Amino acid sequence: MHDQGGNWSTWPPAQPPRSILAPDSPEQPNSPAKLAGVLGVVIALVLAVALLGRDDVFDGVTEIAGVPIAAPGAPNAAPGSTTPSTGAMPRAVYRLGDNPLLAEGIAMPQVTCELPAMKSDAEQLRAYYQAAIGCLDQAWRPVLASVNEPFTPPRLEIEAARSMCGEAPSADEATAYYCSGGKVIFMPVDRLLDQAGLSQAAHLTVLAHEYGHHVQALSGILTAAYDKGEPFDKKSPERLELTRRAELQANCFAGLFIASVAGRGSVGTKLARAAADSFRDTIADDAHGTIKHQVAWGRAGYDSGRTAACNTWNAPAEEVS
Repeated sequence: MHDQGGNWSTWPPAQPPRSILAPDSPEQPNSPAKLAGVLGVVIALVLAVALLGRDDVFDGVTEIAGVPIAAPGAPNAAPGSTTPSTGAMPRAVYRLGDNPLLAEGIAMPQVTCELPAMKSDAEQLRAYYQAAIGCLDQAWRPVLASVNEPFTPPRLEIEAARSMCGEAPSADEATAYYCSGGKVIFMPVDRLLDQAGLSQAAHLTVLAHEYGHHVQALSGILTAAYDKGEPFDKKSPERLELTRRAELQANCFAGLFIASVAGRGSVGTKLARAAADSFRDTIADDAHGTIKHQVAWGRAGYDSGRTAACNTWNAPAEEVS
């Protein structure tokens, strides 16, 4: 991956084939033959891996080994952010497999997601993504609140640009990506139209995957992964395995969301199934896992509806290879 000032993990991506979807053909089927390579670059090669610098991930009050700490210069908590039942301030927890977000019994709520028509105009695509982010907010806000972890909506950018994580990756290196510094999801419309055309299934799955990294940042999982991977070289097997676990969890989180909106509002069951199936339209690499495992973790979230199904951190190594 592209190395952005040391804030991104590095792994040289394979060059995926260009999509043969026509940009102005929204009714084209979501087939592996037509979308192969689209999510290979967008999901399997997104620059949104877990091993980010600590300064990029701090957000208000956090916790290491049960001890609350505050980031330098950060407020202790936003006004009105206490949990009514306990009076405690929501805070990120620096844990992986035993992060409260992944506890048994935590289910995604059902959300009615109303989306505008998807068109090739940049501002119309921005409106589509922003509406979808609103749906993702509705789904994830109560989940994080239920475990007293903080929630902040992500910012959206529709052009590749320099961020707190460094220079923007080139189009060959990533189509969409997330930067935890500033909590920004980048969905460059020119790249997405080139790679995915107007396939709603592909766009929705990509956005939900990137939002999955946002959830990891909010919960403290990203920083915990960084802490665990810091002693290792960026290309070491140990650190690549951590990266795979983070990416596969983002797939699972995306599947959770897709299931939560399936059959309600603008996301009909056919579109939801196509979005869930699009996890197989990818490529494999050492940083993101085999196609089999990328599909399996995406479907785990979609089929279960519970965050515990997305605990890639406690999974055996053979399930995240």
